[in-house]
Amino acid sequence: MNTKQILISFLALLFCQNLFSQTSTSPTQTVCWGSVEPYKVLANINSTYQWKVLSAPSNFGTMDSLVSAQNDSVSILWNGAIGTYDLQVVEIDSNGCEGVPSIVSVNLVSQPSAISPISNVTSCVNQPIASLFVPGSNVNWYTDTLGSTSIFNGNTYNTGQTTANQYVYYVTETNISGCESKYASIILDIVAQPNVTLTASGANVCLNDSLFLSASGASSYSWNNGVVSPSQGITASVTGLNNFTVIGSDLNGCLDTASISVQVNQLPNVVASSAFNSICLGDSILISASGALNYQWGNGVQSSNQYVSPTLIGSNSYVVAGSDVNSCSNLDTISITVNSLPVAQVTASDTNICINDTITLTSSSASNYQWSNGSNSQSQTLTISSPGISVFTVTIYDNNSCSARDSVSVNVNNNPIISASANNNNICIGDNVTLSALGAVNYQWDNGVTTSTQVITPSTAATLTYTVVGTDINSCSANAQVNIIVNPLPNTGPIFHN
Repeated sequence: MNTKQILISFLALLFCQNLFSQTSTSPTQTVCWGSVEPYKVLANINSTYQWKVLSAPSNFGTMDSLVSAQNDSVSILWNGAIGTYDLQVVEIDSNGCEGVPSIVSVNLVSQPSAISPISNVTSCVNQPIASLFVPGSNVNWYTDTLGSTSIFNGNTYNTGQTTANQYVYYVTETNISGCESKYASIILDIVAQPNVTLTASGANVCLNDSLFLSASGASSYSWNNGVVSPSQGITASVTGLNNFTVIGSDLNGCLDTASISVQVNQLPNVVASSAFNSICLGDSILISASGALNYQWGNGVQSSNQYVSPTLIGSNSYVVAGSDVNSCSNLDTISITVNSLPVAQVTASDTNICINDTITLTSSSASNYQWSNGSNSQSQTLTISSPGISVFTVTIYDNNSCSARDSVSVNVNNNPIISASANNNNICIGDNVTLSALGAVNYQWDNGVTTSTQVITPSTAATLTYTVVGTDINSCSANAQVNIIVNPLPNTGPIFHN
């Protein structure tokens, strides 16, 4: 072998011995049984990589190479025995030299058991639908067991269902290791309400007559007079229109209500009535008279009922005269109290803000509040994420349930669109580079500079990130980043004489 061949062999051996080794000191990784985990190594351009699972207690699962000519990444389905595995990757360079292996320990933990116990729920149509509850922590809800996206996270789920049907949901629990349990099912059964009917032995009876009332269509009953049997016999002892109501319950606890009215006749006993005796200024109310055949109100109306709109604050009286078939008549009076309206006034802590800013809305004092965004407190703090004019309206209610409303408009400005750039993103140590920002009026860089441009001279090889915050004329701000790759200076090797 001549001197030139010896030198070439020596250089090749020296290159292999100094091959870059990607030895890892990563801590143990915990993965869940049945999960698919991707792994990747930082690849050198002319190298290939060999992957292997070491110290496996038994079959660890399935390893698939991802699409890569260098085989620098793999995907592993961990569905083998529970235990700790070592995942190894070895780099082989273009000269066939193998680097020092890189190893990461993988701790495969069990999938948690399904949530238990679980109680199914039965609710009734046209009544409040009960929410579903399951115990546990970090509970996810699904509509199937096919791995679809969860529809809710938490212990108590309001399904929003109202139609009679059986609804099945599936729940899982995620433990502190991030492993999701097996599916468990919970059922919401919405059943139809009973159809309760109520009959009376007569629609018109005389004072002190016997009256037989009968209810059907349910399993148990509760009458408005306290009786709990399906039927009852009573004595008609009260003249006028008598209303009877019964609530029926079926075996599921679902309810239905039925009512019937019976007229008890005597000498005319005129009754003037209204659903409410107290209204707000500007409201209309229905006033009615019963107990006779013909009626004459003090305001000239000749019907048994009428709508009135009193405008006098305080007590307003209405008199009605009623007559029967014998031309007997009687008078009755109904008093309607008219309450004044409250005064509504809403204020905002700021009416010209930036997107995602927080403002406080405050209403004038009242008993109850209803805002256009659903809030029911006197004051609310909001973060507004949509630009433009936002209008907030509050309706206030006083102790008489009288209401008034007021609105406030808030102008929400968009944040500026800030861009950051460099005249050269790939430089060497000691080079100058100019950083520039656009899109605002004022700027603040993370290195303290407050101008739109600056010149930097990095002295360390690294990837540097510079952040700038820009503020526009509305005092709205946004930020942008620019990355600079600073390359090391080359180190020229020795000269060999052959």
